[in-house]
Amino acid sequence: MYPQNDVDALLRTHFADVSIDKRLSRQVGGSERAVPDYVSDWLVSRYTSDGVVDEQKVHAFLAHHLPDKRQKNALLYELNNGGTLKILDAYNVRVDVEAGRVVLEIPCLDISKAAIVDGIVDDHPLLLMGNVWGSGTLVRRPREDNPDRGEICMIDFKPMQTSIVDLDYYIGCRAHFTTRQWKEMLVRTMGYNPDVYPPEEQALLVTRLCPLVQPRVNMVELAQKGTGKSYVFSRLSRHAWLISGGIVTRAQLFYNMARRSAGVITRYDAVVFDEVQTIKLGDEEEIVGALKGYLESGEFRVMQYRGTADAGLVLLANIPLTASARPKDRDVFNTLPAWLRGQGAAALLDRFHALLPGWGIRKVSKESLCDGMALKADYFSEILHSLRRKGEYLSWVREHTRSSGNLRDITAVERLAAAYLKLLFPDLTNVDVGAFREHCLEPSKELRRMIRRQMALVDEEYREQLAEIEVHV
Repeated sequence: MYPQNDVDALLRTHFADVSIDKRLSRQVGGSERAVPDYVSDWLVSRYTSDGVVDEQKVHAFLAHHLPDKRQKNALLYELNNGGTLKILDAYNVRVDVEAGRVVLEIPCLDISKAAIVDGIVDDHPLLLMGNVWGSGTLVRRPREDNPDRGEICMIDFKPMQTSIVDLDYYIGCRAHFTTRQWKEMLVRTMGYNPDVYPPEEQALLVTRLCPLVQPRVNMVELAQKGTGKSYVFSRLSRHAWLISGGIVTRAQLFYNMARRSAGVITRYDAVVFDEVQTIKLGDEEEIVGALKGYLESGEFRVMQYRGTADAGLVLLANIPLTASARPKDRDVFNTLPAWLRGQGAAALLDRFHALLPGWGIRKVSKESLCDGMALKADYFSEILHSLRRKGEYLSWVREHTRSSGNLRDITAVERLAAAYLKLLFPDLTNVDVGAFREHCLEPSKELRRMIRRQMALVDEEYREQLAEIEVHV
């Protein structure tokens, strides 16, 4: 129906209500506070007419509703004097079990226990998941339990991201795209220009989505600076939690005994250690032990508390590159923290399913950014989250493959292949087995081999051959 490279027309025809011109979306940037892509996309949809975005209105909206930290006291002063504010922020609601109520976190005001009127959480249950961008109407009112004291309260909320998607429609649209066009659409939606990235680099970019679309996919990516390693997690999906530098504790990751609250591993689809060289573990031996248990079984224990989760763990790290020293079979973990290198680390590495060779991805430049049509970020984020709940893809992989050998190898390849299947061939009624082998199974096996090579360099015990996993009909 369309020329093979006319993805713009395909998106406008089949995803008209949920696609956006990324060139226009980038024009809304420039505010001092960084906003995710789905917020930019929302602003473009609101202030675009006949293909032209009204930048003046966009910046006026941001200036009025997106305050920075320097305005905090002025905003609190206005609320204290009876004013009403509409603030754009990433809101979070959590349950205070001891007090028997829900409390609201307002990041830009550094408030962790604001009130929220009855009904808002019922209308917008996404708030309980955390980091929901939207316009919140805030006032100061007397506390219900102590009228002589006041509290900040949200009285209205309008989210800037979708929460309900028609997954069947998305899957059905796959039939209108060739595999190359569909992969290009994914790359565009991630914010990249597929014309700049050859097929092998596009495949690596799409691989970054695997932990977001398949439960408990654990991945390491090593690359030079500036390749956009963390971009997909920080800007595309609200279901990923990014930790950049500092000290990571077991309470933060798994369970906080003092607050009796579960950690981030239970609340997100992927937990990402960005620039892992700058991250320290609070009690290294204890946390590494807990990670081994969790990465193996999806369970964790803190004192008497036993929890389960399905979040994947992603480690991102910068490594130096030179034209004469392209990593492949050499030790690429030698600049990483001690808990990720050396003989003692092999058992932990064995729990990671993939080493993504990000050194094969070029640095992001102006030309690398998407200037065409793509799916809206909030829509695509929820598509990935919805696909993540579908177990039939992993069942399909197991039914169409024959495997023998190391169980961890098999588990890794099966989960990665299921992730690729969801991303590239979401319609299970129309999967070509040969295409599955080429685009899903073989790349999954190579990603696992990359991990095994690094393990073998530090511990000869892991020099055995990768498990045999082949497609059968």
